[in-house]
Formats: sequence, structure tokens, C-alpha cells
Amino acid sequence: MAKKRIVCFGVGRIYQTFLDLYDSSKAEIVALSDNDVRKWTLPDFIEPSKINEVEYDFVIVTSMYYAEIKQQLCGYGIAQERILNFYDVYANLVVQDNYCIFDILKGNVPVAVQYEKDIRSIKSIQEKNLFLSARNFVHTMCDKKIRSLEEVEFQVFSQFGEDGIIQWLIHHVDIGSRTFVEFGVEDYEEANTRFLLMNDNWSGLVMDGSKENIDHIKNAEWFWRYDLTAIDAFITKENINGLITGAGFEGDIGILSIDLDGNDWWILNSITCVSPRILICEYNNIFGAEQKVTVPYDAAFVRTKKHYSNLYWGCSIAAFCGWAEENGYYYMGSNTAGNNAFFVRKDCIGAHMIPEKAQMFIESKYKESRDEKGNLTYLRGADRLKCIRFMELFEIESGCIDTIENIYGICCMAEE
Repeated sequence: MAKKRIVCFGVGRIYQTFLDLYDSSKAEIVALSDNDVRKWTLPDFIEPSKINEVEYDFVIVTSMYYAEIKQQLCGYGIAQERILNFYDVYANLVVQDNYCIFDILKGNVPVAVQYEKDIRSIKSIQEKNLFLSARNFVHTMCDKKIRSLEEVEFQVFSQFGEDGIIQWLIHHVDIGSRTFVEFGVEDYEEANTRFLLMNDNWSGLVMDGSKENIDHIKNAEWFWRYDLTAIDAFITKENINGLITGAGFEGDIGILSIDLDGNDWWILNSITCVSPRILICEYNNIFGAEQKVTVPYDAAFVRTKKHYSNLYWGCSIAAFCGWAEENGYYYMGSNTAGNNAFFVRKDCIGAHMIPEKAQMFIESKYKESRDEKGNLTYLRGADRLKCIRFMELFEIESGCIDTIENIYGICCMAEE
């Protein structure tokens, strides 16, 4: 029987696990695809919209964002029965002579007990190797004075290079309580504090608005090993302090990480129950480096519902930097992806440790804009602001609300 021809979509950690299980006698990888435009010119890569130009039998999504990618691929005319989730492909593994053999010719069958352990073992070995590499890097870099946070970035569980940045910071910040609070963690597969939890054995609280996500965390095979509290709650500025103290966290803590994709600035201003030594805030890069702006407060804010583009949320980096200066924090810089800012309380680190390039603003390269049907449109630069030009922002210094069009002079920009 002829080998099945497959396209793999996504080339991160999940793809590497796929390669560990992949058997070329059963299937042939004819192309790779990814939403990162920088990869499109690499050998064997094709743009997502051009997948139908190659001959294939299945597209296997080797990414945690299966639902979104499936919707995207269907928009390109790819039949949904030809789109497979790699997590589901686990159910089509066969073990022979202690080896996992990838067999997509089988139907959907439950994962058999005899090789469920093998799958866990492979994932465990891969995770241990990642931890070992990360620890070696930490030992090499932790005592160095750096020019920018980019120098210490690495990724184990974080979305980008936050794991490495956090490791460098905790080696230079006078940490009192080894505790963290992070909210907006989704299912905690990608998060800023998970490596800290598992590598450094910190205690922490994580929160997300989805009960399904929190159940996923509580059912994880590693959950019992660590001092982690997980709560499902839709966070507002009215309930945030009660949620944190109700979980047993208050006063001086090591890290607070905020990633709500909505009322982030408003929530930060409302938190009085904890004083983090390290603060990590996700900001909306498209609002630029100068304007101190945020979306107006709406207790029911949901990013995907506020504007179809998925671009209207959160606040600018300048808004967070303004808060930091008023509340006694140094701005240490952002990750190279241009979405997470790092601050340290001034009584916990010397000013000489601030990287000299901390103030450098890097425009984000990821392209997450969508059209009215939910398809990715890959807008970049000023086109992103133009897409949401009629939406309103709160100008923090003036206390006024105005349209993005007026605040950024988009009409003038268009005329020029």
C-alpha cells in the first residue's frame, strides 16, 4: 500500500515530538507549513494558503492551536476530514518491539494500555532533555551583566523567550517569597511561570476564565507534584483582590504575571493585596512606544467579541511603564517578540543591573489579525491600527476617551 503523503502544520515543540514518533515507512512528509511568515522561504516550507498546490493526503496540525488552525485551513478549501490533530494521532500509534510506529492508516481507536506508558515515557524524556539544556544555559548566563533581555531568552513552556528572562531575573533580584500569581494562563501548556514552578519548585496561583482549561491543569499528571493552586474565574477589577487573597496569597510575592488580552492596565491598577518583586505584563504592541493608552474598562471585555480582527485589546507599553514609574519599579525591557514587558521593584535590584537597551522598542513580527470570518489576514505595521481605527481608547494622561483614528492621526497618515 502506498505511503500516505502528509503536510505538517506547525514546527515547534509538538512537531519535534511528532518526529520522535514518525515512521517514514508509513507516511511521507511532503511539505511543512506555519503561520510564521519568516519560515515561508525556507526549504520544504509553503504558505498555508498554498497547501492545496501540493499533492497530499492529510494535513497534520502539530500545534496546540488545532481549532483555530483547522478553521483557517478550511477557509483555504481544505476538507476537514483531511485535517488531523496530532494529539488525536496518538490514538493511531502501534507499538512493536518497544518502538512506537506511526500508522495513520488505522481508524480512531482508543489508546491501548500497553503503549500508553510508552507515549508518556517519550514525552518525559523529551521534557527532561529540555530542562537539562535550559539549566546548562542558566548556569552559563545567570551571573552575566547583559545589554538586553534578548541575550538570556529561551523557551521551555513559555510562548516565546520568557522562561530564560525569568531565570536571569530571579538570579539578580532579591527574592523574598518564592511565590507567583499568573492569570490568563489558558490550559497552562504555554505560560510564563510553569518552568519556574517545575524547575525551581516555586509555589503559585494560576487563574483562567475557562473551567475547561483549569480542569485540564488539575488533571495533568504533574499537578500533584507541585504547590500550585488553579482557579477558574472571569477576572474584573472588582473581584481580583478577593480572588488572590481567597487563594491564600497576599503581601510580598516573587512574581505577578498578567495576560488577560483585555483590561490588563485596569486590573493592575486595582491590585492592592500583593506587591510583586517582578512584574510581567503583556502589552499590545500595535499601540506603539509613546502613547499611554488602554482600551476603556469593560468588566465583560472579551477580545474576540470586541472586534473581529483580534487586534483591539489591552494597553500600550508606555501605559505600563507609566504605572511602573509611579509605583516604584524599574523597566528592565521586553522580550524580542514585543509582547511581554518586565519590571522589577526598585528596592530589590540595583539600577546598574538595568540592561542598557531596555528602552528599545521592537515592533512585533507576529501577524494575528483576522477577517470577519475568522481567517488570518496577516496585517503588519500601521495597517493593523487602520483596521481598528474607529475603535476607542482611553488616554491615561488626559483621562479622555477618543478614537484610534484621532489619537494616532491615521487620517493624516493615509493622506500622506
